[in-house]
Amino acid sequence: MKMPIPQFGKRVPGGVYIDRPGAYAVIVNGRGEVALIRVPQGYFLPGGGIDPNEDALTALAREVREETGHEVQVVRELGWSAQFLVARHEELFLNKVGQFFVARLGPKTQEAHEVDHSLEWLPMAEAKKRLRHEFQVWALERFESTQDT
Repeated sequence: MKMPIPQFGKRVPGGVYIDRPGAYAVIVNGRGEVALIRVPQGYFLPGGGIDPNEDALTALAREVREETGHEVQVVRELGWSAQFLVARHEELFLNKVGQFFVARLGPKTQEAHEVDHSLEWLPMAEAKKRLRHEFQVWALERFESTQDT
């Protein structure tokens, strides 16, 4: 039997939600700082939506490359969580279903495609405060609780 995944956010009554699968990386450097992507809307973990005919690892590699210019090396799967969101001026109801991985940044092989995205390294406590979505904060907390496993 599959365990239910943690669900964050509040469902808007009457909203018809679309599941939007995504793959995200928890990347921590030797100083214990977390890699976050800063965009005009706030801070997010590296990663993003999984396109049709794409698996989670392929999507993660593509998204990290687009956002940072770096390759990504997955260490292990961390888990799943989801969050209800209302996007695009309350016209689109999404349930972002995230698959999270512990990863390392690999070599930089290109320039980032996303011009309004910047890679920033923040201490863990600060990263948890800055992340825009609770389901991504969950991933950092899960990382901390499973570091020795």
